[in-house]
Amino acid sequence: MTEKKQQDTENVESEERRSFMKKGALATGALALGLGSAGTAAAQDGSSVLVYTYDYHPNVPFRVANSLEQSTVVRLLSRPGGGDVPEISQPDDYSGWVIRYDLGGQDAAITTIMFSRQASLSSGDRRRFSGDATIFSSELNLLSSNLRSGSN
Repeated sequence: MTEKKQQDTENVESEERRSFMKKGALATGALALGLGSAGTAAAQDGSSVLVYTYDYHPNVPFRVANSLEQSTVVRLLSRPGGGDVPEISQPDDYSGWVIRYDLGGQDAAITTIMFSRQASLSSGDRRRFSGDATIFSSELNLLSSNLRSGSN
């Protein structure tokens, strides 16, 4: 292999490693739960939602277990020591829900939290995340994705 081709190969591998390491670093964090009352209306497919990077499982059906109280949503969408992140100037504009991925067994489920400014969900609603997501806030470890119907 020529020296030029070898350098090009090493550069591509270095970029892939950096990309992998960035994604791995974003996939760490903690989760706090606070349950509130259930919502009333169904969300439209395509509604933009936020989910923690380590709990994003595209195209896996989930069920809305409950809504979060507004104070819990505000706390979770703020910096750990308090204050707003640049991406979210009004955390009280968001709603939050506890969701459980349907993994096929009675005891096989992942529970996490999802947020949205536009979606309106009720307890028991079934949805899934689209296959494409973007980093919304690296500081809060959140991805932005879209909702789809619960069936594949």
